Amino acid sequence: MHSQSSTVIYHPKYRTWWPKHDCVICGSKAIGVNFGAPTCAPCKAFFRRNARRKDLLQTPCPFQEATSTNSSNKDEATNYCSQVRYCSSCRLRRCFGMGMKEELVRTNEENERYRQLVETNRRRRKQLLRPDGSENQLTISQPTVSQSDLLHETEWMHISNIVSIYDTQCLKHYIERRLNSLNNLPQVPNDADVKINYHATTTVNKMTSFILFLSAIPTVKSLPKSDRIFLCKHNIRPLILLNAHELDQLCYSEPWQLSYDNIASEYVCGTSLFPDLQSTRKRAEQILITDPIVTRLWLLILFFSSPLHCYVDYTLPEISANRRSAIMEIQNSYTALLWNYLVHRHGDVDAIRIFSNLNGVYLRMQRISQAVNRQIRTRDDLSSLHEAFNRAVMIESDTK
Repeated sequence: MHSQSSTVIYHPKYRTWWPKHDCVICGSKAIGVNFGAPTCAPCKAFFRRNARRKDLLQTPCPFQEATSTNSSNKDEATNYCSQVRYCSSCRLRRCFGMGMKEELVRTNEENERYRQLVETNRRRRKQLLRPDGSENQLTISQPTVSQSDLLHETEWMHISNIVSIYDTQCLKHYIERRLNSLNNLPQVPNDADVKINYHATTTVNKMTSFILFLSAIPTVKSLPKSDRIFLCKHNIRPLILLNAHELDQLCYSEPWQLSYDNIASEYVCGTSLFPDLQSTRKRAEQILITDPIVTRLWLLILFFSSPLHCYVDYTLPEISANRRSAIMEIQNSYTALLWNYLVHRHGDVDAIRIFSNLNGVYLRMQRISQAVNRQIRTRDDLSSLHEAFNRAVMIESDTK
């Protein structure tokens, strides 16, 4: 057995320790070695889709001029800019530069063979689940496969739709608005009004992006208007931190952008509450799994919850007990879908651990969210922020 150095990256399928946590493409949390380099899930998917698009490498970078003028050295900046999440050309160039290999991406023929293999295995699992009607034939006992451990094709389609809707609605809208808001910023947000306006702009962007995602989900669209208003009024603001965590995992931020966010957040939260907010964010990065399916299903489960506010507000709308029961049935269906996916993907033990982490992190986020919202509701200088948040929690079609 040959010795391994401490820098070796172990393949994630063996579930051993993972010493290197940063994606070499965008700097976010890596999920494993994908196509030859440690990357996050979004960069893995990006390379799989675009590895053979050589024309993309010739696309001019919209940030290259700004990068070349702001950077004194010409080594790495001339190859790709720092905005790799926003520039597909530079992102693909960086993927190749960091050792990702095109030949490791399956071709269409290989995908077809893989689908045939999956279909064969699916038929074998169905045979294991089918009871044997013969009584006289001696059979060898085989391990029982529980039906709940298998994801049906309709469940995979539902999961795929949720992930796709989040990317095309929430993420796309957030990135476009974020780029526009960052183009007109002062050098340092020292003024109190500038800090409040910046925090309002960034947070409302996250809220409206999340609402676009919800408004495209079939189960949300099928609800009566009164139910949608009830859920949005009660549960959008308590989910700001969790949705912000998902967006931060997908979008790269420059150090100066993080500094802007921290300065504005510290002013809104106050010096006593801001360290708790930072600690909660860091804790979420450490223990939440980097899997977009898990996070987005969890967001839907919480959205269909009973009111997430930790205080009584008689100005918020109410619905009947029968409508609450109908909403809970939808929530139960998403909870079952998440649990089946976790068991299918990670097994029983890891599914329990991941689900417990989701609950623990959100309860901590909820406590911080309650404290932050108390500040926004009670401080006179933050009244405009409170009004902006209240206006942003509605689906556009429900305001007409």
